[in-house]
Order: sequence, then C-alpha cells, then structure tokens
Amino acid sequence: METNGSDPLPPAHTQHFFTAALEDECASALTEHVDTLRLAFRAVSDRYPFTLTAGVILPDHLHCILALPAGDTARGARWRLIQGLFERVIGQRPGLWRSFEQEPLSDEQELQKRIDYIHSDPVRHGLVRSPKKWPYSSLHAYVYHGLRPVYWSGDVAPRYGERFTA
Repeated sequence: METNGSDPLPPAHTQHFFTAALEDECASALTEHVDTLRLAFRAVSDRYPFTLTAGVILPDHLHCILALPAGDTARGARWRLIQGLFERVIGQRPGLWRSFEQEPLSDEQELQKRIDYIHSDPVRHGLVRSPKKWPYSSLHAYVYHGLRPVYWSGDVAPRYGERFTA
C-alpha cells in the first residue's frame, strides 16, 4: 500500500502488555503445568494470531507482551480461550483465574521498559537472586539473540520477601 508521502503506513501490529493471575488456592499451578500453558498459547495463536514479544511465568501469575495484528478485536476472546484450555487440560474447574489485565503499549520506550519489568519480576517476588536464574522467562532468548547482555540484571532488588530458591 503506497501513501502520498505524508501519511505513514499503519502499523502491521500493536504491542500489548498482559497480566493474568490465579486464585490463591491455585498459587503454583502455572509453574507446575508450564508445558500445558505453553501448549495453550500455541493452540490459541493458530486461531487468534499473535507473536510473543516477551513473557515470564511465575507460580501464581504471568506477564507477557503480545504483538497483535493491527485492528485486532479478539483480545478478550484470545485470553478466555487460553485460560479455558489451560483449565480444561489440567482438570481444573472454571474460576482458576483471579484477574486479567491488558494495556496497549504506546511506543518503543514503553515497550522496552515493560520487557525489563517482565524479565526482572522473578527477582521482585523473591524467587531468584538474578533474572537469568528463572527458567520460565523470555530473558534467555533475549540474551541468546543479543537483545540483552549476558549479565543483564534489571537493576532490581527483591521487594516481596527473601525466599530465594536459585
């Protein structure tokens, strides 16, 4: 699609920050069933396309940034399907999820800030001393592809307790 030179082309996709949290009694289901969660994401992406820009899976919640097609109107349907598939496969009753939030990201600076927030979240929750130690994070891919330095730390100190396991 050509423009007259003054109108920018519309973006091919938009970035959205998502958070989904579990009910307290299911506080470790995400990491206990991480492979199932990954399969649910893959299955849903076939029906409602998206690209995972960044993500972290913690025991009781997850954060991710998804690149969605421009003009996408299926954000709610996409997440209901991910959550429903996950519940069904692990044999959990509906109502496993406590909350879900999504927010469009406005520019590259905000995107980079949220990526760093995602990658440092396991440290903030006292799960590890270094973001690199958490196995369920896209930080490993970012380091591998040279998008973050090998010794990236996120400059974050734990805030939610000192319960380091790694």
